[in-house]
Parts: sequence; C-alpha cells; structure tokens
Amino acid sequence: MTTQETRACPVTALGTGTAAPVGCPETGLPRNALGAIAPSYDHLHRIDLVQAAREKYPVPPGSYPSTVRAVLQAAEVSLLNLARLTGRAREAIEAGDTATAARFVQWTAGFHRLLRGLGKACQEVQSLSGSTARPGVRLVDIAGTAGCEAYADELRAFDDEVRCSLLVSDPQTVRATIATKGIDDELYRLLHGIRLSSHDATKWESDLSGVPLPLDGDLNDVLCTGLLADAVAATELDPGTLHGEFVALHQIPEILTAESNDHLELAVRALRAGELSRATAHLAVCTSVLGPMVDAQRVMAELLATGEYHGFRENLGPASGTHSLAIKQHMFRDLFKHFWNDLARWLGADGTLEAATEAIDADRHADPASWLRHQLLHHAFRLHHSYQEWRHEHLHMPRNCLGSGGTKSMIGVSDGPAAVYKMRDAANAQQSLHAVHRARGVKLTSLVDGSPLTALITDPASVDAELMRVVGEATREFFPEVQEQGYQPFASGAPERTP
Repeated sequence: MTTQETRACPVTALGTGTAAPVGCPETGLPRNALGAIAPSYDHLHRIDLVQAAREKYPVPPGSYPSTVRAVLQAAEVSLLNLARLTGRAREAIEAGDTATAARFVQWTAGFHRLLRGLGKACQEVQSLSGSTARPGVRLVDIAGTAGCEAYADELRAFDDEVRCSLLVSDPQTVRATIATKGIDDELYRLLHGIRLSSHDATKWESDLSGVPLPLDGDLNDVLCTGLLADAVAATELDPGTLHGEFVALHQIPEILTAESNDHLELAVRALRAGELSRATAHLAVCTSVLGPMVDAQRVMAELLATGEYHGFRENLGPASGTHSLAIKQHMFRDLFKHFWNDLARWLGADGTLEAATEAIDADRHADPASWLRHQLLHHAFRLHHSYQEWRHEHLHMPRNCLGSGGTKSMIGVSDGPAAVYKMRDAANAQQSLHAVHRARGVKLTSLVDGSPLTALITDPASVDAELMRVVGEATREFFPEVQEQGYQPFASGAPERTP
C-alpha cells in the first residue's frame, strides 16, 4: 500500500459515469467545473482499488500465476477504456462530428497497441515458465472478462453506426477518401484508425487467450474485474476530457510495476543464495512486464495534446508531476540500489569487476555454468535498459506540456523539463551501477558525445528548441496557474524495501 492512502473505498459499478466512491469524501474535496481535485497521487489514480484488486485473490508473489494475473489485470483496465473510447467515437459519428470521432479512434488505436504489448508479455512469461499447460489447468479466455465483453458490446454498436452513417449512407465519399486522401484528412484518419485497431485486436486477443492460469474460480473473480471497473469509473471527470485515459495510462504501469518489484526482490535473494538460474528467470520476467509500461508512456506522448492536458491539470492536484511509492521509491531507488550493489559484489567476489566481466563474456560458450553467468549479466543490463527506456519516454510529458523558458513543473520545480533531464541522469549515478557498466565497457549515459544529430537537435537555434520555447510561452500565457505551484517534492514515510 502506498504512503498517501491506506484505506480502500468501495465504489459504485462501472457505468455510473462520474459517481463518487462510496464512503470517500469526494463531496468535501475542492472542485472545479470538471469535478473533484485530487488531494494525492494515490487518490487520483485510485491506487487503493488497484492494490485491493491485486490483494483480494492472494497468489504467491513473483510466481507465474501472479504475473499472468497482473498482465491480464492491466489488459482489463485497457479494455474498459477501449469500451469508453469506442462509445464516444460512436456518439461523435452519430452527431456527424468526424473530426472528434477520428480523435477518439486514434486513442483506441493507442490502447490496442498497448494491448499488443501486454499480449507479448503474456507469451514471454509463459515461455520463460516452461510447460504450464497441464491437464486440468485453466486456459484463459480473454473474451470472458467483463472488460472484454463491455468492449465487444461497444464495438458492435460502433460498427453498426459506421455502417449506417458512412458505408451505407455515403459509400462514394468513403471510396473516394480511401482512394485519394491521406492522414491529413479527418475521414481518412477515422477509417484508417478503424483498420489499425481491428487488425491489432485479433493479435492481442490471440496472445491473451489460451494462456495457462493455474488458479481456481471464475476468471472475473480471479482478476477482480469488479474492483478494476470501480477504479476506472471512479476517476472519470467530464467526458469531454481525456482525464480517464490519462489515469488509465498510470494505473496500468502501477499494476506492472508492483509485479516487477516482486520479481526483482526475488532475483536479489536468489543471487545472494547463488541460485543464478532462478535470479536470471526473475530478471527476464521483470523486463517482459515492463515493456507495456514503456508503451503506456508512448501512447500518452503521441496522443495527449498540450491543451488537453492542461484542460484537466488542475484536477490532478499535487499528484501531477510526481510518482507513486512503487515507482519512485521501491523500483527506482530501494530495489534498484540493492540489486546493483549485490550484482557488483557477486562479480567482484574473486577479483576485479573488469576481470570478472571479461571472463564472463569471453567464456560464455565454454560450458553451461559459464553461459548461465553470462545470461544473468545480460538480463541485468536488459532490465536497466528498460528503465532507461521508461525514463526517456517519460520526458515527453514535460517537453510536450511544459516547454522551456522557466515553466514550472506540476510539483513547483522552476524548470520542469530541465529537472526531469537531471533526474534521468542522476539515476545513473549509483556507484555500483557505474562500476559494472564501466567494467564491461558498456555506455551508461543517454548522451552521445560529439554526435552531429544530437548537436543539431539540442542546438538553441533548432526547431525542437524553438518548439520547446513556444510550448513554454503558451503554457505560461494560457495556463498561468501552473506558475503558481509551490514546490511539493515526493515524500515518503515508508520504510526502505529491503530484500
């Protein structure tokens, strides 16, 4: 449980729109025209409900069943948002608003891409775990979850509306658009988004189905889909905003981060015990489940406009610009520190880090034990690369929504993008992390010294730099309340997570 909230609040069922969580003092919170202003990160993203969904059906932490379940829970949140977005797209088509319909369809394509990543993770986890499809073990039918059923119902209604309003009523325009237009045309974007989403849906449905899940009970009960539906419904503001989708793209990483943290803790314990194959397997799972976490950031970066973000930014309250206990402290600080310290000790047990890494790489094909040592080191570097990928994608938010020129971050830092760049680089300062990378001759920094491309893009006269200035000026002009933010750093009274 996170530091800011420790009590789960039951909520009304999905479909009640903006109904407040039962027993939660929504009516006592500050409000604006869109709805309640979140008092904390946990409240904004309903981490209490996401955590309750994870804990209600207990499974061994860091196990195959827990990982498949976490991936399917993340998929359920995606599907519930797909249902909502598809319904909005249908309503826009019915109203003759092609541009708005195309906008929502582009968002659905983003969630389909995220589901593709979740399907890939599910397949990788099954492969890593070996033969789990024993007689009598449940094979997942993703179509049977409440979220998938809700999406299928909305998709049928959407198809009917597209057929009636476009394909039947004006087939000539549709044909001409397909034949002669491109993505600069709103009707083409709508039709093309439908094609992309339809094609991706058949892939993720296949990848998320037929996967062994050795847990008893109804699948919706195992996944706690009711609690997840509550978490999605409880965060929705005025339906004209993309606030709900913004929250979902944080809830999904929260589910995946919690699972990855369990595996990383077990990897540290296995490494200390000399169980290298077990440690390697846990590291591989960490990397697999973090892939969709990176995807979630990318969807937000590509689809959430600057003005759309600031349209609901006030409702994010102090939560905007910070992260949860699971991400900020447990993943990127506590477990990160312990893992790299233990890895450095393991490598340097019989000599220098340089000699150890050189021998591991040179002798990797000598025998099975040498290959195992190489795989452990390889998956450690893969995991760190996943962290680097997330940090890079996360930079899009301050770049796209704050810009340069002194625009404050949402936690009151004087220059938001510059602060996030510094945080990314500071994350690589840990001595043991640095030492292992240096010993192996692997570049740790995200910068390329002397790169003509980087020099071109980062030049103060570049178009990218000019756009950053424009974003900063627009943010300060159109959303001046951002500059009124006082400094509110991440603070946690939680103890260090120690393996």
